[in-house]
Amino acid sequence: MSFASLRPVCLLVLPLVLSACVEGLPADPKAPRMSQKGTCFAYVTAEPGGLFALVSGKGDGTLAPVGQKSKPMSAEAVDAAFAKEVQVLGIMPECLAVYARDRAAAQPAALTTAPAPAAPKA
Repeated sequence: MSFASLRPVCLLVLPLVLSACVEGLPADPKAPRMSQKGTCFAYVTAEPGGLFALVSGKGDGTLAPVGQKSKPMSAEAVDAAFAKEVQVLGIMPECLAVYARDRAAAQPAALTTAPAPAAPKA
């Protein structure tokens, strides 16, 4: 099989393959994003020791808006806090949209401190 005979197939398949590689685009372009000004957000992060924390705030148009992080808590406590926070965000008039991700979508929290350097071996 020559390259010339594969060319029509490549022209059909290549755009599909390339579109699958695009990261960071939501499935729904109209879905709320934390980076949008006026979007209120609440999401759960996984903390060390099997605990979770709730982060909430309001998007200010920057890529990484500042949010308020709760102290680490159990799965049941964070689920209850998340449900209450989403309910409050839904009725706040300053929230133009709500971005919410529960414990099922929790990502590990970013490390805020560098690990301690190892002691030199003698």
